[in-house]
Amino acid sequence: MDHEAIGEARIIFIYTDWANHYLAKSGHKRLIRDLQQDVTDGVLLAEIIQVVANEKIEDINDCPKNQSQMNSKLVEQKNVTGS
Repeated sequence: MDHEAIGEARIIFIYTDWANHYLAKSGHKRLIRDLQQDVTDGVLLAEIIQVVANEKIEDINDCPKNQSQMNSKLVEQKNVTGS
């Protein structure tokens, strides 16, 4: 493993640990195991944003069935955070 890959793995670990800290602190039972995979559908990402920003995201689709529903959740989150 080269230095760049080690650095990337470390960054992913730091973000995963950070997100899990906030999720656990708020009482969420679902924690991140694989950052890139676990936030893909937008559901866990929405929960993280709610916890960190202390702001409710309305109408979270807990079970998106297709890519379009996943993408719409990410757009909604972007609108909430302004990023």
